[in-house]
Amino acid sequence: MLYTIERFDLHPAAPSTRDHVVEVVQESLLPAQARLGARLVGAFFAHEEWYDQVLHVTEFDDFAAYGAYRRDAPSDPDAARAAARMAELAPGRQLDFLEPLGPISTGKLHEAIAASADEPVGVYTFAILEVTEGRMDDFAHLLDAAQANLPIAACWRDVSGNPNRVTDLWRADTGRAGYRPNDPGQEAFFGPLREIAPKERMMRLHALPYSPLR
Repeated sequence: MLYTIERFDLHPAAPSTRDHVVEVVQESLLPAQARLGARLVGAFFAHEEWYDQVLHVTEFDDFAAYGAYRRDAPSDPDAARAAARMAELAPGRQLDFLEPLGPISTGKLHEAIAASADEPVGVYTFAILEVTEGRMDDFAHLLDAAQANLPIAACWRDVSGNPNRVTDLWRADTGRAGYRPNDPGQEAFFGPLREIAPKERMMRLHALPYSPLR
């Protein structure tokens, strides 16, 4: 599987602009993606980088499927309309390519989508970690040992760009969880984690109305 995370910097950065994004995605982008083989799995807004920044997480079968989508989208009326309108609403944007990092399977993400339909989470978190050079396998082993006790929906690494960056998607507002002094379970995880990945940034994500992860 291939995933993209696209960040849209709204202009002007206001809730009314975000409302226009919701409208164009629901009316044009989602129908086009359904025809062209792109699967939106998460749609959020966040304030950490820019106020009211919109983020789309999209799933493709592979790079060939992504290439086919890019090839066919300009001739699809809905996709072309959505692209033109989004360029007006968000002239600044960034696109990252990611791949799943085991042991978190892609099935876990789809299980989270199904669960959120019955019990919406509302607020998710990106945990963006900088893994020490040469320690990616150690990070994967630590995650494997701890995943049963973590509300994690997906774990990705960059396909291009920073080879040591990992992005975890959490089914929780982890920024509010806080550190619990003298908690042996938390220390057993965070102690080794900080040796392997000393730097981490959290991004609080608010689910948009059309997001499959609700």
